[in-house]
Amino acid sequence: MRRISIVLAMAVLCACESKAPAPSETASKTGGPEFHEVADVKELMNWVLDPYSDVIWEAVGSITDESGTKELAPETDEEWTNIRNAAAVIAESGNLLLMPGRARDQDDWAKHSHALTKAAQAVLAAAEAKDTESLFTTGGDMYLVCTECHSQYALEIKKIE
Repeated sequence: MRRISIVLAMAVLCACESKAPAPSETASKTGGPEFHEVADVKELMNWVLDPYSDVIWEAVGSITDESGTKELAPETDEEWTNIRNAAAVIAESGNLLLMPGRARDQDDWAKHSHALTKAAQAVLAAAEAKDTESLFTTGGDMYLVCTECHSQYALEIKKIE
């Protein structure tokens, strides 16, 4: 059952909840200062990663319909700042996914979490440079990191069933 809940957490944007350890458990496991988790993995995905990823993925591209093609790109300093801030939140969220109570293992989960942080840092650099082409590329790279992680855990669900 534990393995199923781990797999579901990533495969379906965390369709199952993981319980955060009590604060005293968290402090004793890390040997560091006590911290209090506010969101489990499902909530972190739904409340933080998903909406901030959308800020990045919806910032640049093109839309084609019956009236033609419209190019999307940030135009104002405020739009670039919003993208930079979203990238910083995503980068830090990679670290949040590694915290006790959220980290599923120290192997693939950790690799995916580190890859998320690295990809989001590249998006952040593109936003700081106000480089639309780089934003498009690095945003796509970040999407692939997310998809690879979700795909891996979705495959494990199929193996268990």
